[in-house]
Amino acid sequence: MDRSSLALVLFVGPWVAGCGDIFGTKDAHQPGDALGTYHVAATRGANTCGDGALGNAATWEFDVKLARGGAEIFWNNGAEQIDGTIDADDETFHFSTGVLMKMRTADSHGLPACSIRRADQANGKLAGTGTDVASFDGKLEFDFAPTQGSSCEDLVSGSTAVLAKLPCGILYSLAGTRTAAPTP
Repeated sequence: MDRSSLALVLFVGPWVAGCGDIFGTKDAHQPGDALGTYHVAATRGANTCGDGALGNAATWEFDVKLARGGAEIFWNNGAEQIDGTIDADDETFHFSTGVLMKMRTADSHGLPACSIRRADQANGKLAGTGTDVASFDGKLEFDFAPTQGSSCEDLVSGSTAVLAKLPCGILYSLAGTRTAAPTP
């Protein structure tokens, strides 16, 4: 090997070695090490918003893909990926997210502006460390509150009431069971 080839190997070699998935099969939209796909059964507990308010049901089922990387957990519900944290025990996880809900439509003539901020918080425990996690359990809480400047009184009183009160919250217990192992 001549001197210029050796210099190229010494310069490029360490960079390429540090980028093992640059040309590999790793999904850039799913960071971390995949744990698999989980079917989650959610059961409503405490609810100060009212039965059926904002679409809540007594039970709810959905699928989610989980991955982990260091002290992070990645919760992919198919519509978005939510990044959370994993505690030092490598099993307890937490995440927070939220959404702004505009409660008026173009047909809401004569009604004042009303937007509600939904804050989501989840806490749970993986049934194992590493990537061999067969299940998890936890709690998912939705808290709803009108945004500053909103006038949402008609949502909690009168003939158009759709909520028991504002602010309010709904708590679900979660039980997730892996239905598909991660693919290599």
